[in-house]
This record gives sequence, C-alpha cells and structure tokens, in this order.
Amino acid sequence: MSRIVGAVIGLTAVSLAAISPASAQKSKDEMRVVINDMFPVLDPVVFPQDEAGTFHHAVYQSLLAYEEHQKKYVPLLAKSWKTVQPGVYEFELRDDITFHSGNKMTADDVVWTMNYFADPKLKVRFKARYSWPKSIEKLGEYKVRITSKEPLASDLFMLAYRSRVYDTKILSKLENPNDYGRVSASATGPYRMVSIDKSKIVLEKFADSKDTYDRQAVNRYIGYGIPDEQTQIAQMLTGNLDAIRNISSDNATAIAQNPNMKMVDTPGGDIVYITLDAAGRSSNKIMTDQRVRKAVMMAINRDELIKHIVPGHGTALKLKAICLDTSYDCTHSTEPPQYNEAEAKKLLAEAGYPNGFNLVIDVYDPIRDIGEALAGELRRVGIRATVNSMPLNVYVKRRGEGEFTMFAGFYPTSSQPDTMNMFDFFFGQDRDYYKDDLLLKIQQEANREFDDEKRRALYRSGVDRVNEMNYIMPLSTLPAAYALSKDVKILPNRYSATAVYINDLVWDDYKGK
Repeated sequence: MSRIVGAVIGLTAVSLAAISPASAQKSKDEMRVVINDMFPVLDPVVFPQDEAGTFHHAVYQSLLAYEEHQKKYVPLLAKSWKTVQPGVYEFELRDDITFHSGNKMTADDVVWTMNYFADPKLKVRFKARYSWPKSIEKLGEYKVRITSKEPLASDLFMLAYRSRVYDTKILSKLENPNDYGRVSASATGPYRMVSIDKSKIVLEKFADSKDTYDRQAVNRYIGYGIPDEQTQIAQMLTGNLDAIRNISSDNATAIAQNPNMKMVDTPGGDIVYITLDAAGRSSNKIMTDQRVRKAVMMAINRDELIKHIVPGHGTALKLKAICLDTSYDCTHSTEPPQYNEAEAKKLLAEAGYPNGFNLVIDVYDPIRDIGEALAGELRRVGIRATVNSMPLNVYVKRRGEGEFTMFAGFYPTSSQPDTMNMFDFFFGQDRDYYKDDLLLKIQQEANREFDDEKRRALYRSGVDRVNEMNYIMPLSTLPAAYALSKDVKILPNRYSATAVYINDLVWDDYKGK
C-alpha cells in the first residue's frame, strides 16, 4: 500500500544534506510552488477546482466574509449591511475600492456580476450557488439590494463564499466571458493575476489593495503545473521550487531527512469520500444492492489508510459523516460500518457474489494513491478492483454523465463550511447517484428553516440516512502535506479555520500577522 519515488530512494543521507535549495528567489521575493492539477483559468465560478481555490482566494473578494475563527460575518467590499426582511438584504459598499485593472468598483459591478451568473442561459457547475437571487437592484452609486427567490438560511453564506465581484467593464466586453480568468481575472483582492498559461500562473502583490486584514507577505507567487511527484521532488532538491503540496507519505519521510527542507502537515478541510452508484446510473448495476454497498465499506480498513496512505502522517481524521463536525449545522447520530473483512465476505455471498466481481474504481488524479489502496483492500474480499484515475475535467464530465459505479474524490469543505453546501454537492444536479426522495426533501426543508435547532435536526436525519443506506463512505479528512524549503513557513489563514491559501505561505523571517 505504499509508493516511493525512485529519485528520493536513490539519494543517500549524505547527498540529501549536500543539496541546498537556492535562496535567490527569496531575495527576489518570489515564491515558487507546485500545482498538481493545473487549471486553465483563474475563475471561481467557471473553474471551481480545489488547487485553483488556493490561488483565487487571494485574488477575488465578496461583499462580506465569514470569519470562521470568531464565527461571525465581517465586512469586505461592503462596509455595512442589514436584513430588511427575511430574504431581502441591503448593502452599503465601500467607495474606495479599485479593481486590479484600475477601474473603480461601484454598485454597477455588483449588480451586473450577480445578474450575469444568475442568468439561466449561462451554464456553469454548481449553478444553484448563483441562481438563488430574484433581483439585484442598484439603490445608489454605492448601495445595492439583493432579494432571494425565497428566504433561505444559506443566503448570507452564499454571499460570503460564492458571490465574488468581477470587473464588469472588462467582463461585459469579452467575446467569450469564460476567458475572463485567463485574459484578465481583474478583481479586488490583495493579489492580482499577472499571467496564466497551461503550465504556469503568476500572482503579484496588488499595491492598491484596501484589504488591511488579508496577508500580503510575499511580492510574487509563481505556480508551476507539475503533475508527476518524482519530477516535483527532483525540482525541489535542486532548488527550483519552494513548496510542494500533498506529498505522499513515503516521500514525506525521505524529504524530512534533508536539513534544507521540512515537512509541514496542515489539518485541512477537505473530505475524502467514496460514492457508490445506488441509483444504478452506470452500466454496472451491482451497487443498487445495499448488501454489496455495505460489504464494500466493511472491506475498507480506514485506520490503515490514514496511517500509511493518506497524506499527513496519520493526522487525518477518521470521519463519521459526510460533513465535518466543525461545519455549520453538521450533526449525526450514526456512522459508517466498521472494518470487518469476514462480515464483508458474508454479505457478498448473501448478495450472490461468493467469488466476488469485477469493479473499476474511478478516481480523481491527485488521490490516485488512495484509490490504489482502496483497490487493494477490496481485492482481499474477492472484489477484483482496478483503478482508473483522471484529471478534473474528465472526472466531472464522466461523473455528470452517470458513468461511475464506484468513485473516489475529495471536496474542500472550507470553500463553504456548512452542511447545506455538502448536501448540494452530493445530491445536487448531475452529481446525485442515489435518487433518494427523502434526502431531497430534507435538503429543501432544512434550507428553508431559520430556527437553528430545527434545521440541525433535519440535517441530522439526512446525514444519518446516508450512513444507514450506505450511499457514501467518508474516508477521512485530507491534510495538506507540504514539503517546504527551509526559508518558508505556513501561517494560519485569517478567515478560514481549516484552509491554507497561497498567501498563507510566507518567508521564515516574516514577522507580521
């Protein structure tokens, strides 16, 4: 269940110590980081990918933010707001904000941006995140009113985590608006995008940023798309990189021996999960039998996966539900079945598969190692499992077309740390592999419920239903295991309680907050 890159194994302790990362980039105030799955555009709506999120959080901003450490909303592009009545919100905007292009931000940008992404003609993933407003009105040069189609408990969360404000003087003139995150990405954050191509992205400190809260510790970040871990490590060892994210456990152990490098495990808010096609959307209907689904889950030794395979040197949390206990409204009274190889074999026999069956596990590329380990676990109970890993664009397309029988992925709960978001992710649009009317009913009722206790009770029944029906197995959290040069350190994010964004990577002599 382990994979060790040959380039690292071949290095003796002496040669490891002899290689010193170049310090020239620190003197130039340019930090070079790896991107495992390179993204074509930097746009949180058009391409909401995990690694892209580490960059776009430093570039794009919303009207308000949710400060997770203090569990309260704080102003960002808006200086104040009020709830006129449930579902109706008025925002007083700051009048001193400029976009990276130099254009001044006004109410027109808020109205145009939100209307554009809410337009039914615009096809984007997770459309419900942007289509909930009924109207966005300009009440003055720096004042807007947002009215939802129906009052929802998630309204302010959606505004804080999803509704970034774009530079509409640029966006409105593009022949293909989907190019915005490639040719411009003009926003209001502490960093501006200088360039992006198929192999590299460059962010630079925005001198006119009015954000006194978010961090501007490094002048320039350069992200390089390098999917192969062996190549990443080779580049790091020769001083061409300053940080690698999500190093495999075995390679992390080897890197930690180098006195010029260090390993840092951050808790992370990502959930690693496996989904089973209970609805029978794929050509292989085997997962429509709950006995098979339960057997698959009981065949997986999550403790061993966390100890040996999941990044983080055993610091990942073994999960009991499809949401984190720290997420807003996450409650449950059940948990997934425990590891029991003998019981798994018995269930398979009862379901008519005493000799197992063939199974393809489809996996998102960055967690291929976890997918291979899962296949090994299933083979021990007679399931002849193989792994098919793929990049995000292929993974999303095939998932949406209902081609997966069993698939493994991970989801960044930090992108919006509430249970409503997790229900939307698993049961929304073409991501629903369960077709459970009860879950859909719970999802709708909970989002309309403003009483905290009643809403949590609804979500508890829904989360318990997922466990009881063996629809989804939450494996663990996914700590971000960073290999860093000795000149780099990671600071806690100012807003998020779990995420690490690009501007949380700073030089070791940085003394600011």
